[in-house]
Amino acid sequence: MLGLFSLAFLAAILAGCLCGAIGFHIQRFNVITLSFSIAHAALAGASLGLLFNFDSTYSAMIAAFLSALILGLFFIRVEYERELISMAVFSASSAIALLSIYMSTTRVLATASVAVVLWGSLLAVTLQKLIILLVVTVLFLFHIFAFRMHIDAILYDRKLAEAEGIDVQFHTLVLLLFTGVAIASTLKLTGGFLVFTLLYNPMASASQLVKNARNQLILSSLLGSSSAVLGLVISYILNMPVGATIAITSSIILLVSFMARLVSEKFKVKEISKIML
Repeated sequence: MLGLFSLAFLAAILAGCLCGAIGFHIQRFNVITLSFSIAHAALAGASLGLLFNFDSTYSAMIAAFLSALILGLFFIRVEYERELISMAVFSASSAIALLSIYMSTTRVLATASVAVVLWGSLLAVTLQKLIILLVVTVLFLFHIFAFRMHIDAILYDRKLAEAEGIDVQFHTLVLLLFTGVAIASTLKLTGGFLVFTLLYNPMASASQLVKNARNQLILSSLLGSSSAVLGLVISYILNMPVGATIAITSSIILLVSFMARLVSEKFKVKEISKIML
């Protein structure tokens, strides 16, 4: 059991860090809706894997990668109705996922596997899956550092970056592909319906606490890892579903961050009022 927990602990650190970093870029690239659809495509892929007795991590990865590629290409070529296309993918993916889960649960042996896909599990993390997560994290960091100047320019001003000749469309597509693979790699730890909380909550929390973009990126990664690890430990101690516990933990951190910003702003207003008086 210690071996399994150690694997899950390392996976939580990597998954939280990776999702926090990707979540920062998703928000700054303004592709939140697209990433939400990709997350549900991954769930649909995992559910189909259960139905056809295929490793759900790999089926989720294939579905997420393909949906990211399709949505990314549409995002590049279609100027209008991008949100409608994204929501159409989301609706279809959700329907496929629910239908596949319904059909899978008719087999008694599939019930435990369905629970893993929906809610996550400590037992789902294996050394092979941990290595995949590590490779994805390293490749994403390599991409960020290799194209640091280009990506920083896009984060600063997308239109200005395009005017300077930077291939914004390429970097957007690559980000969506990394998003799909990261979601699929993390899905069995957090569960299909909750994996996107590690993408959005850490970034939202970081934006409440710091304003500098680089600091937001660092803090988002740290908060992502903290949410995943704390949720994992709490779920282990209290015997709760790991995915739901991670989601609740990250939501609490977001709420605390929001309250901290409100308190800080009120304190600053009082200080300014004292100075003016």
